[in-house]
Amino acid sequence: MKKTLALALAALASLVVTTATYAGSTGFLRVHMVPTSNPGRPQGSRADCWIIELPDNTRMVVDIGDNGYYSAVTSRLTALGISQVKYLVGTHDHVDHIGDMNAFVSNGWVNNTTMYFPKGTINTQGPYYSALITALNNKGMSMTKLKAGDYIVNTTYSGKTFKIRCLSPENSKVDGGADDWGSENEASLVLKITYGAKSILMQGDAYGNVEDSILAGPYGSEINLCQVIKAGHHGVNANGAISCREAYLDAAGCNKALISNGDLAIDATIKARLQARNIHYFSTGFGDGYCYLETDGSSNWVESEAPQWP
Repeated sequence: MKKTLALALAALASLVVTTATYAGSTGFLRVHMVPTSNPGRPQGSRADCWIIELPDNTRMVVDIGDNGYYSAVTSRLTALGISQVKYLVGTHDHVDHIGDMNAFVSNGWVNNTTMYFPKGTINTQGPYYSALITALNNKGMSMTKLKAGDYIVNTTYSGKTFKIRCLSPENSKVDGGADDWGSENEASLVLKITYGAKSILMQGDAYGNVEDSILAGPYGSEINLCQVIKAGHHGVNANGAISCREAYLDAAGCNKALISNGDLAIDATIKARLQARNIHYFSTGFGDGYCYLETDGSSNWVESEAPQWP
């Protein structure tokens, strides 16, 4: 009993410290990897949920995990002292990314008149997308559809570049709404978030062929000086397709990776590619699954904990 009480008090203390630490993000870019463990769900604990604190003290949520994970992200937001977010992004129409996004919208967590989603019809056909559209309509919100080259933010803060840019899907691939991509994963949003000299690539569920397409496309030069990559498709094999192509990692020059693999093993080839380049990686399947990285736009990214590797 004493041990149980001590553990509970330690967990509470951790939340209190976290709340105090994250009262504001002015001048910092912080990316929180939020574990959304629910082994009873079909996707297990392999799901994407990212809370991003932006340098102008606004907040962003990219994906929200599987259906039933609403409390995981809202509990973490509350622990961070965040009551609403300005930017809500769904990377594509899969349950392990937007499963409970309708609840997030319905319960007033978004302080904006729009949210962001990839352009193209292939990501508009599932029940979770339909539920999300209903929630947006009920709140009087719209959905802004993004294609490669579009910006969510394109400004400066404190004299430093501050931008959030979409690198995929390419307009030629969605052609005014008729998808040429073969799957929702391939047509998912890829975002580059930049503050000063520091950037992170948020890959959604994009596979290696999408990475090749980005490199060969009109925004290939954006894959440059990106020290952090959120590995596409949870760092796991998807019917033979995997992310983290060598050319992509080399073009970016990454030295850190965030992987939302949960209860699945990181693909051996991806792991080997990261390790061969001395890329430190953090995983939702390691420890309690939560960590964050931060930068002031000039200094190197700071880790909240030691990586899974090395």
